[in-house]
Amino acid sequence: MDQPLRQRCSDVLRAKARNEPLTVAVHVMLSLLIIVNVASVVMDTVEPFARDYADWFWGIEIICTTAFTIEYLLRIWSAPTDERFAGRFGRLRYIASPMAIIDLVSILPVFLLLLTSIDLRFVRIMRLLRLLKFTRYSSGMDLIVIVFRQQLGMLGATSAALACFLIFSSGAIYLLEHQVQPETFGNLPKTLYWAIITLSTVGYGDVVPVTVGGKILAAIIALSGIVMIAVPAGILASAFSSELRRREETYRQTAVQHMQGGLHLTDAMRARLQDHQDELGLTDEQAELIINDVREVHRGHIVDDTLFCPHCRKALRIEVSDRTRPR
Repeated sequence: MDQPLRQRCSDVLRAKARNEPLTVAVHVMLSLLIIVNVASVVMDTVEPFARDYADWFWGIEIICTTAFTIEYLLRIWSAPTDERFAGRFGRLRYIASPMAIIDLVSILPVFLLLLTSIDLRFVRIMRLLRLLKFTRYSSGMDLIVIVFRQQLGMLGATSAALACFLIFSSGAIYLLEHQVQPETFGNLPKTLYWAIITLSTVGYGDVVPVTVGGKILAAIIALSGIVMIAVPAGILASAFSSELRRREETYRQTAVQHMQGGLHLTDAMRARLQDHQDELGLTDEQAELIINDVREVHRGHIVDDTLFCPHCRKALRIEVSDRTRPR
């Protein structure tokens, strides 16, 4: 009895069947709690609201923390059903996983507030980290995490190049401007901040070079910023496109497997395709286009899409011999 209940709990929390009513209800409820809690944290920083609705904000915090604590404990309890956390010390491995740490951080603020005299401002900031829990309930957030993880090496290389360029730029502007403007360009930390603002092409009018060399260097840095900022943006855009194509191709292969016997999809096939679609994070329009494309490709290979074996789903081909051909 304990093992089926644990498996059931794991399936719901991990959204193994995304269209199941209980799974949808649990994930929608947790998502709404995150939104309401973060909104209350934001409004709690406004003095009139904090003074007039303090009890409401505290009630919301208690309800959300209780729900998140129950979720956290249930995830630990059902963790061994996942093969990654099976065996000895499986639950400890789960507790040390990134998402489990996020779950723990999301419930710590209230306990810190009750058990210690920690600064309330620090607690408020920690409560905002609950937004990270959205990565569990949003396929879009999951896609972002996957893309960043895949391109971590390339992003690290571009970040290193960007850091080197900033250091050299801040050193050059320091040499050109520190004697003329010692208050604004008097040390490397100040010039480094100026280089970051200039490289991002944002700029600000109260700190500008006055020497000819400083102005030329500022122009070069500003123009270089267009290229330097565009490089990681292009890497991420290409990675997003590749990941979406991979997911569409995975869904296409699944659709082809289900449609081998004919162009018609049974309710069971549609349910399995829908689960796979939700797992991959594809929209209904994308899925429908892929299915229609698969139908068009395979339409010529099936003689009559209304005649196929109900058991093996293979097309039934009817050949008319010369003896039976009408004269």
